[in-house]
Amino acid sequence: MIYTSDMFEDSELIWPTLQMLLKVLGWIFWVLVLLWAMGGVLNFPGGRFGLGILLLIVVFGGLAGAAAYWGNRSIFIYGVWCFDLIVLLALWTVQPRADRVWAADMEHGITVRYEDDVAIVQNVRDFSYDTESDFEANWGERRIPLGGLRKVWLGVEQIAAWEGVAHVFVTFEYVDEQQQSQALAVSAEIHRQQGEEFAVFPGLYRNFELTYVVGTERDLIGLRTHVRVDPVRLYPLEIDNTGVQSLFKDILQRAEKLQVEPEFYHTIANNCASNMLYHLNKLAPSPVSKWDKRVIFSGLVDRIAYSLDVVPDVSSLEEMRAKYLVDIANFELDEQYSQRLRDVGFKHQKSPEVGQ
Repeated sequence: MIYTSDMFEDSELIWPTLQMLLKVLGWIFWVLVLLWAMGGVLNFPGGRFGLGILLLIVVFGGLAGAAAYWGNRSIFIYGVWCFDLIVLLALWTVQPRADRVWAADMEHGITVRYEDDVAIVQNVRDFSYDTESDFEANWGERRIPLGGLRKVWLGVEQIAAWEGVAHVFVTFEYVDEQQQSQALAVSAEIHRQQGEEFAVFPGLYRNFELTYVVGTERDLIGLRTHVRVDPVRLYPLEIDNTGVQSLFKDILQRAEKLQVEPEFYHTIANNCASNMLYHLNKLAPSPVSKWDKRVIFSGLVDRIAYSLDVVPDVSSLEEMRAKYLVDIANFELDEQYSQRLRDVGFKHQKSPEVGQ
């Protein structure tokens, strides 16, 4: 190979460009970490927003003043890195707990025991709602023969104008010991304390524990369709009986485990969609990453179902969404909710009766 002066001239352009690019990337990373740390202060668990603002003013005012006094901007730059590290360590000291004073609809967690082929699930939620905050509490027991599990539905509740913001849950159809069709729904949610409400940014900073709510469809789905009146889509998934049983046991096992080994909910990394995906991935030939944008933006999760071709009798995503949108015009929030949901809740089908 023959070296020429042109090659050295080119390298004199390449290295400064590379250095500039690395410097720009470094500054972008510095700013992003700083914004994250500022968010951590403003949304610190148990903290107050006003005190967070005051703390930020004191810290950055002090660093800027010190940098100006000594005429060295490195004091500010590296001081911010130290601030970021302190916020990270402070957040790391906050640990999830299972002994808080929970909201009334989050008060009890399920317990599961097995008698031969029957799962006996206690503390199944079956509330009757007038409004979201006005309800009659009822916690019951369900006996579910594993051999009677028939079908899994993926639920997507649209909770904002943009389709990417949604709540994801699953529901199981089964035949009980009296040969009656029944259903049980499971939803991964924040474990709300009394007076607590979910918010996106606090959910990034270890403010909420995670729980699995197990309840009747009248409660978990009816709350969303008839009380909140949110658009809800229910997609039947083509999973064989063995897979349905495996999924059911896996979900109940995690629901119990979270009560003794609590975890923090995280708006991006440990949310409703990523938890349901965690279980469904165990049945998938090619698991989907929880960092997939269709999981982070949970309202897009039905795109995964469509791409995997696990929802029957649809030829496009638009058709699938229209076909399985719940229409509440012809049924009420009562004890026949599950049966009526399947009889008239979808104009496209007539399914076997499912009682509640």
